[in-house]
Amino acid sequence: MTRQEILGIYFLMGLVMLGMGIHAIYQYVELQSEVDLINPKHFEEIYIAQKTANRKLNFVYKSHPIYKRTFTYPHYVKKSQEWKININEADSAAWVALPGIGPGFAKRILTFRERLGGFASAEQLKEVYGIDTIWVKQHLRKFQLGKGVYRPLFVNRAIWNEFRHPYLRYAQAKVVLNFRKQHGVISDYGALIQIKLIEPSVWERLRPYLNFEP
Repeated sequence: MTRQEILGIYFLMGLVMLGMGIHAIYQYVELQSEVDLINPKHFEEIYIAQKTANRKLNFVYKSHPIYKRTFTYPHYVKKSQEWKININEADSAAWVALPGIGPGFAKRILTFRERLGGFASAEQLKEVYGIDTIWVKQHLRKFQLGKGVYRPLFVNRAIWNEFRHPYLRYAQAKVVLNFRKQHGVISDYGALIQIKLIEPSVWERLRPYLNFEP
């Protein structure tokens, strides 16, 4: 080998050693950075810095005039406790406007009212499926009957498909119709309760709805 070739080999070996040294230094720096990241003290410093920054941000936000505004959303507005309602004339919208009554309950109330022929007492609201009896008791004074029962049960005139009521089962209605067929006009409540096959408690519940016109 010539002198120039030998110098060239030494030069290449020097470049290789320099490259390896630079790579080793780079790896050391990266390793030290990772060590710093898992250092608890380092984490504590980061946490304190973030907490201070958040505190400053909250202070600026709460100091802004918009923060002091009061926002009201219709879905969360508390329904007024100052109300009265005619339970025999109120529509669905009127019922939904009351505290504790949603569209489902309003529909049940109207359906039950129609089947009854009108409420004779506010206490009957307790009979609506799902209605809280405590809620009804708390607001009894706020319920108004208006004209009350609007569809009476005509004891002497109703035919079989009209002689229906939530308080009177079909079999009991047939008993009344047969009694009327055999004895003629039922003159009054006293005559009606003579029908022994039907308990007096049934007639007591039905009493506000009974009409004895011939």
